[in-house]
Amino acid sequence: MRFDFIFVSFLLAGSLFTMACGPNEEILKSNSNQPSTEPTSAANSQPAYDTVENEVENMRTADFDFIFVLRRKDGGIMQPDDKAFVRANAANANRRSLVEDGKAIVIGANAGTLGDVTKKLAERFEVQDFSKPRPENGNSNTPANANIH
Repeated sequence: MRFDFIFVSFLLAGSLFTMACGPNEEILKSNSNQPSTEPTSAANSQPAYDTVENEVENMRTADFDFIFVLRRKDGGIMQPDDKAFVRANAANANRRSLVEDGKAIVIGANAGTLGDVTKKLAERFEVQDFSKPRPENGNSNTPANANIH
């Protein structure tokens, strides 16, 4: 009888341990192709496009030296080949954002990363420049290591 009690206790402990260490079904289903049983709103299924003004302000907050807004010359929505052109020609940009329902791309970059790509971009797009003011000759009147009191 003692053997039966130990055997049953062992089976019960083993089954509890197995149940506690089993996979979480919600996690297993989270990457599946099965539709979710939770309701989804239309706002969650479509990308949230910001306005140009908000994104330019975000770029200024990020302290980018160069900020450009690109729009198609025909005023249309950016097409995949437009986006690929921007990626290829502004590869050194720190941030690129698609805004205004896909009609504009805002580019943020730090000093020296864009070079002459704005000329290439201007051949294809309307370009607005919201960059920080730059000295005419590339040098400021203040030495870089000046101690300001």
